[in-house]
Amino acid sequence: MPDLAKIAESEKKEEEEPIVRFSYDNTLDETDGAMKSFQKTFSKKRGRISIIAYALLLLAIIVGIILNHTAVPLYFALAFCGFGMYYSITDQKRTRKRVIKALSDMNPEDYCCSVFSDRIEIETIIKPKENVIELEIDDDADKEILTPVKTIFKFGEDLLNFLENDDSLLLVYNRRQIYCFPKRCMTPEQEDKVRDFLTEKLES
Repeated sequence: MPDLAKIAESEKKEEEEPIVRFSYDNTLDETDGAMKSFQKTFSKKRGRISIIAYALLLLAIIVGIILNHTAVPLYFALAFCGFGMYYSITDQKRTRKRVIKALSDMNPEDYCCSVFSDRIEIETIIKPKENVIELEIDDDADKEILTPVKTIFKFGEDLLNFLENDDSLLLVYNRRQIYCFPKRCMTPEQEDKVRDFLTEKLES
């Protein structure tokens, strides 16, 4: 026997009107700003510890060289720690550049976000690839249908955080993925509704 309660609940959710719904896209600058905000919130402590550790090692090695400037291994250690410290300082910037480079080589995507009382639904609108020539051999052949890909986040079940910067409202999933909602794509009323609702649900 089918579970009538679950079917009824599913039908109810399908008919439910969202608190707010808006369409958006992301520019490369907005994506870079979103990653900066994410790194500042979730990666700053780890990066700072690494930099401090390398700085202390550098200081110890420099003292060792001053006391015994003929100890050749200390110079290799100095170079190694110097490179490690530089790598730690520039790691976050390099990560952002890699992501932006990858995104710049892809077709931009459009999204639709629907905020409900118990969940957030984000639809990714798949676009046809650019610079592709279609050769239609058979008029009766089926054509590929591009349908939106829906991602659902449930409050209280998924690990979600809310951030904001000057350009966007940011939904962070599992402290690994960022969903960037540009303010330019929302009306002031929509922006206020999303901010107030996510602040209330995901205040951290």
